[in-house]
Amino acid sequence: MGPLRRLLTAALLLAQAAPQEASQHCGRLEYWNPDNRCCSSCLQRFGPPPCPELPSLASQPLSRLLDELEVLEELIVLLDPEPGPGGGMARGTTRHLAARYGVPAAWSTFAYSLRPSRSPLRALIEMVVAREPSASLGQFGTHLAQLGRADALQVLSKLGSGACSAS
Repeated sequence: MGPLRRLLTAALLLAQAAPQEASQHCGRLEYWNPDNRCCSSCLQRFGPPPCPELPSLASQPLSRLLDELEVLEELIVLLDPEPGPGGGMARGTTRHLAARYGVPAAWSTFAYSLRPSRSPLRALIEMVVAREPSASLGQFGTHLAQLGRADALQVLSKLGSGACSAS
């Protein structure tokens, strides 16, 4: 057995070995995040692991976010980014969040045209609350998790009693 064959055998064995803590949904070659204890597929499929503060926020009205200016401003920074080089948009922005709420793309385009004087995220939250008064922070958090925005979930958790390490 030559050195090249040994190297290929070792590489094959390493590729087949999933992390010990991996779930049945984790791919063999996916990045394992030890903080979330899941891979990127699990994070997209199921969202981040439960945070102690988020369940307490689940039943609270989405309108509360409009009153919590500090948290809202942090979410605006994260979810209303300026277009990237070449005009490209980031993944998991307010535009994507609006689509999760069933808002037409034309509305998103209009909301983004009002920047910088008006935040698309604030406009989206106001519209969702007006259209659906029963909208909750839990539903908002679920949409953020589905978009893979653990950073925004971290900020949202500030509405609870403490900070959460959902990143």
